Formats: sequence, structure tokens, C-alpha cells
Amino acid sequence: MYQNTRPIGVIDSGVGGLTVVRQIQRLLPGEDIIFYGDSANVPYGNRSADEIFALTMRMLRYLEAREVKCVAIACNTISSLAERLRPECPFPLISIVESGADYVAREKLPLVGVFATEFTVSTGVYETRIHAGNPECEVVSRGSPDLAALIDKGDFNQSAINDEITEQLDVILSRAPVKDLVLACTHFPIVEENFRRCFPELHLIDPAEQQAIAVKNMLVYRTLTNPQNRGKLHIETSGEPEVYSAIAKMLHLYGPEDCKVISLA
Repeated sequence: MYQNTRPIGVIDSGVGGLTVVRQIQRLLPGEDIIFYGDSANVPYGNRSADEIFALTMRMLRYLEAREVKCVAIACNTISSLAERLRPECPFPLISIVESGADYVAREKLPLVGVFATEFTVSTGVYETRIHAGNPECEVVSRGSPDLAALIDKGDFNQSAINDEITEQLDVILSRAPVKDLVLACTHFPIVEENFRRCFPELHLIDPAEQQAIAVKNMLVYRTLTNPQNRGKLHIETSGEPEVYSAIAKMLHLYGPEDCKVISLA
């Protein structure tokens, strides 16, 4: 297989990474994509670093066997461990945390909210990366223990989702007059309309767009872009494929060749 026709791998703890697939398809329509969502073990954000590392390595070894040319870590929680994961992989890893935090730093925002999983917040990875590029930026972070799992169920219980968004963002706003909010979990943009209804005054930042740009820049630099006009999408999961199919349709993803259960245990 020629290097440039190899697929892009995308991994997440669940369905949220499909928001990254959406952005990659928008920027790189010719790329074949293999997406793996580990819904059987969601939420990652409530696990220890060692557990997250072990679960992630199973996905990365699987994608290595599928001969991917790079992997987009479409999970903020996993991305918190990117530096620990990179030495284990023969292909580039593109971290959504690095992409999102670097964007905030470049924009020179004086104050930003970061809404993520509890694990991502506990690592302080967004604050560290943002302050490396903009030491003056005040970062106010809050972790949700439940929102990613609520979205992964696929039933979109509006009352429960709105209650969790309101409860957690009220804490952020009680601490500082935040106007810009990073949706620092790829699950969260799936319910972007809920955020807009609950807090219409906030400007929402989706790191998935910046990650897709980083993937494109890397492939162009290495002359690895696929010249075909329209790529294929394989959606694979350890969980319920019906939820993935429904969200792929909701996000208007194109070319899903299949959506099936593949256990990595």
C-alpha cells in the first residue's frame, strides 16, 4: 500500500470523536478514515491515567495493524497522555488538546473557560499548554462527571443534558465573567445546540476544527495526502453500533462503508 493512500486513524472513548471525523472530511475529502470508539469502556474521564493508557494502546495497536499513516486522538482525556503515548507509536499522533490550546493562545484571549471531563481538568493540560503560548490568559476549568456518558447513550435526554450543562457552567461563570468557552471534550459539540440554548451569550470553541487543520498540515508537509476525490469511512466500536450510525447521520458524515462491533479485548 502506498503511504499516501493509507487511511487516517481516529480514536475516542466513544461517539464524540465523530465530530473530529466531520472536520477532517470537510478539509480532506479524499482521505479514507478508520474511526474506533471504545464505548464499552466509556467514560474514560473517570478512570486513572494507567487505565486510560492501557485502553488507548489497544486501539493504537489495532490501527497500527490496519496500516494507518497517522492517528488523530479525538479525545481530550486521551490527549492528556499524548507525550506518554508517542514513543509507543510508529506513526504521528495529533492531539486535540494541543490543537485547541494552541488556538486559544494564538487568539490572545485574556480569559477563557474550559469545560471537559474531570480527568482532563485534573491534569491541568489545557492551562499548561495555553500558558506556554500566552502566559497572561486566565483559564477557568470545570469537569463534568456525566455529560459524555449521557451523550454516549444516544437517547439525548434533553432534560438531563441541559441540567448537567447548566449546573457545571454556572460554576465556571460564578468564578469569572467568561465569554469564550472551549468545549474540551469531543462529545460536547454533538449537543452544541443545548449549550446555545442554555447559554446563548457564550462563544463556543470547538478544538476539532483546529485538530483537522493540524492533520492536514502534517499530511501536506509529509506529502501524504490522498489524491482520490472522495474517501471511505469505517466506523468501528466496542459498544453499540446503532448509536454511532445515528450520530454519523446527525453529523452528515459521508461514505460510511460499515459500522460494526470489533472487540479489542
